Parts: sequence; structure tokens; C-alpha cells
Amino acid sequence: MAASTFDPVGAWRAFARAAQPDVEHWLAQLDAPEQAQSRRLMELLAANRETAFGRHHGFADIASPEQFRERVPMQGAAGYLPWLERASRDTQPVLTAQAPLFFERTSGSTARQKLIPYTPAFLREMQSAMVVWLADMVRLCPEIALGRAYWSMSPALQPAGVAPNGIRIGSASDLEYLGGSSAAALAATLLVPPFSGNPATWRYETLRALIADDSLALLSVWSPTFLASVLRPLFSPEDASSARELAALEAELPGPRAAALRGALADGHCGRLWPRLAAISCWLDGPSRGYAQALRERFPQARWLPKGLFATEGVVSIPFGEAPDCTLAVGSHYLEFLRDDGRICDVSALVPGDKAQVLMTTGAGLYRYALGDRIRITGMTGRTPRVTFLGRAAASCDLVGEKLDEGAVGEALAPARARGATACLVPSPQADAPHYVLLLAGSGEHSVEALRNEVEQRLGHIFHYAQARRLGQLGPLRARLIPGTQAALGDLLQRAAERTGMRAGDVKPSGLVTRLPLAEAMLAISAA
Repeated sequence: MAASTFDPVGAWRAFARAAQPDVEHWLAQLDAPEQAQSRRLMELLAANRETAFGRHHGFADIASPEQFRERVPMQGAAGYLPWLERASRDTQPVLTAQAPLFFERTSGSTARQKLIPYTPAFLREMQSAMVVWLADMVRLCPEIALGRAYWSMSPALQPAGVAPNGIRIGSASDLEYLGGSSAAALAATLLVPPFSGNPATWRYETLRALIADDSLALLSVWSPTFLASVLRPLFSPEDASSARELAALEAELPGPRAAALRGALADGHCGRLWPRLAAISCWLDGPSRGYAQALRERFPQARWLPKGLFATEGVVSIPFGEAPDCTLAVGSHYLEFLRDDGRICDVSALVPGDKAQVLMTTGAGLYRYALGDRIRITGMTGRTPRVTFLGRAAASCDLVGEKLDEGAVGEALAPARARGATACLVPSPQADAPHYVLLLAGSGEHSVEALRNEVEQRLGHIFHYAQARRLGQLGPLRARLIPGTQAALGDLLQRAAERTGMRAGDVKPSGLVTRLPLAEAMLAISAA
């Protein structure tokens, strides 16, 4: 697009005007979340009563959220898989009366990926949350409207396909999520790298496009590890492969941009590369916190904004206002919460301090679906709870009966975080004695063994882990230092996940790696 026709301020103004009714509707819901949630549930049940799922569970006779909980069982990913597989096979309505526009693969954090039906109703639910989030973001940080925006885009590393019933698998473009919404007006502001179609070179092509544009005002990604991976040559110029890429980039860039690149490398941060960069939006809580903190010093000119809890299956929360936490997206799906004491409640019963797992009922045909994410209630916006993401409830590893879960491992890794390092635990089941490997980045060589001892001592407080160690079923914890800054571990995670077929933008940091193919790839790369 020629510079004379590029008007980001105009595009953002047009979007803000079009989004105002959505924002006003959202504000009204914050003071009456129980009513908004009940209304959304009954709309979903009425729309889908004649589906196979709706007839099986008697949707036509359900008149309240309480009856819904009595008639429809809560189910996790494994229990719901037969319904999702049937929805990808049958041509008659299975989960939703609307035919899916396409199926989207889950990110693959479990052994078997799921195909989530993306219906027009579900896209509207997602878009309503995105529109409010974007409108509030430009209100809080108007400088993002002064230049281009980059929203994380990465090629699917799995082949596109068609489900048995003929419905497409995978969106045609990341922009398909915006189609038909007021946010579609922002497409004109996006920096879209010209991918060659070669998955092996997309990262270089993205970096080249980013560095070539001095008008970049907003970086919006999901995981900070994705951003660190794309910008890796800037942060590790002494690495041989990075040096080759930087030399190639400098040769391709116009003189002023090549000079800005050299200046950024000399400075050790990106201030001169993107002088208009006003904000970076990414996950800032849960297991992503350490990786985001490791990147902050590289962007002294930018404001860091939290990302809500968005998943392939739906949206739980969105950033809203100045608070560092996020507000429940009560206008999108119907949400329930499985508290740590085993009780299930709706949004009206949550109070600050509660911890719970999220259950979703959505326009995609998920009903009382246990997402597997744990949240903590941190405060209220009106009468609607604000939350922070704690981690995956179902993330566990059990090689020989040690039964490690992400929560317990997160506490065991506290000594590493206290010393400014990023860390994760990776299972090594194929060794003569199965064991775990502590991967560390941003820690001095001299402190690796001390950290290993501290983490092993904390793991020893977990009954089943200690028992497996005493019985000799599990070998001692080993440690491995990843060269570079704290961000190096995130880069390793990205490369390993992509090697196993995951889409780069979908990779989620975790203190405990539970997928054995991912663990194998991380150990292989870190040993090379």
C-alpha cells in the first residue's frame, strides 16, 4: 500500500465509531452479569434444541441454568471427543444447528487434537470480545493508531484438510476471524509479511518485514515466546546462524533501515528500530510471566498490555481498563466454574480469592466443556469478576507413578524464578532410569547445580515423586543450561513445538512439559 493512502488514524477512528454500540452493550452487562449469562445460555439452547446433542439431553425442556446443570454432564476433552468426531463426520446437525464454516484444530497440548466447529454464531461470540478489547486498548494507548500493527501470523505446520463431511479444516487466513465485524476496518493497518509458502523461511520473512517498517506501532502476539523466537537474531547476534541472518537482512534493507538495525544491535534493545512502537500485547500471567519479563528490557519505548484468556475453544476473559488482570467475557459464552472445593457455580457466586476451573458453553457446540484452565478471582469490574490465569488444571505427567502436575512443579521452580531465570521440567522416559531434566535459561553456569538441588528438594515434598525416587523407579533430577538470556528457553520451546507440528502462534509456555513428543524434541535440540 502506498504511503499516501495509508491512514491508520482514520482506520482506528472508523473502527472506534463502529465499535461504540458493542462497548456500551458490554458496559451494561458488567453490572448485570448473571442476567446476561442466563440470557446467553437460553439463546444457545433454543437455537440448538433440534441437534443430535440437543435432543439427547432434552434442550427443549430446559428452562433455567439449574436444569441445564442437572441435564447436561460436565465433560473434559476426552469425554467430549466422540461428539466432536461425530460433528466432523455427519452431514446432519450434531452439536449446532448452524453448519460450521470450518473446523479449527486445537493447539495440540493433549495427545489427540480436537476439531472445534467454527460456526457463524461462535465467530460472533469471539468477535464481540475482540471488538471490546481492541476499542479499550486504543482508548488506553491512542499512540497505537499512529502506525502499523503486527498481529501474530504463522503458517500452519500441519497440512490443510477437509473433514469427512466435507467441511474445511483450518481458517483460510487469520483475518477470517475478523470478517463481518467492526474490527475488519483495521485490516488496512496490518503489516502482513509476504510469506513465500516455505515453512522453513517464514520466521526470517516475518523478521525482514518487521525491520523494514519504521512505522510499527503495535505488536500483538499470544505468547511472548513467539515474539522472542521471531526476533531471536536481534537478541543473540553472536550466534552463527543469527549472524548469517543479520548479514542477509542488512544487505536487503534500505540504507536508513540497515542503519537502524546496526544501532539496535549496538544498543541491545529495539528503541531505534521501531521508534513509534507504543504497545506490546501478549500473555503476561501464568507460565508466560517470566518470558514476558525477560523481553521487557528489549523494548524500553513500549507499554506492555495483558492479553485475555483466549483459546481455540472460546474466550474466557479480556483486558479492560487499567487493571493488570482481565474481566470475564460474560457477553460471549455461558461460563461456569468448578471451584477447588469441588462445587460448581456460575458467575454470580464468584468472589475475590476464589480459584476455579472454567467450563464453557458456546456457539461452537461445546456444552459444559471443561477447558482445563485454572483462574483466580482478583477483583471486580462492576459486578463482573476480574481474573488472572494460573495454569492448566489437567497438565500432569506420570512416568512411573510420580503424578506431577503443573501447579506443584510451578512451586518447585520458585528458586529459579527468584534468581531471574526461566525454567521448565521436561520428562525423559526413554533413559535407562526415567527422570526429569530441569532446563534453565538466564542462569549462570555456577548456579545450575545449586538450582538443581533446590528444585529436587522441593519436588521431594511431593509424596508420589519422593516415593518413586526412594524405590529407584525414577532417576535423580538432571539440569541443563540453555545458553543465552532468559528468552532462550522460550525460543527452544517454540522450535521444538513447531518440530512436532504445532502452529507457532499457538505455543503456550508451561513449567511442566507433558506431551512426550514435545519433551523429546526439546531434549534433542538442547543437547545438539
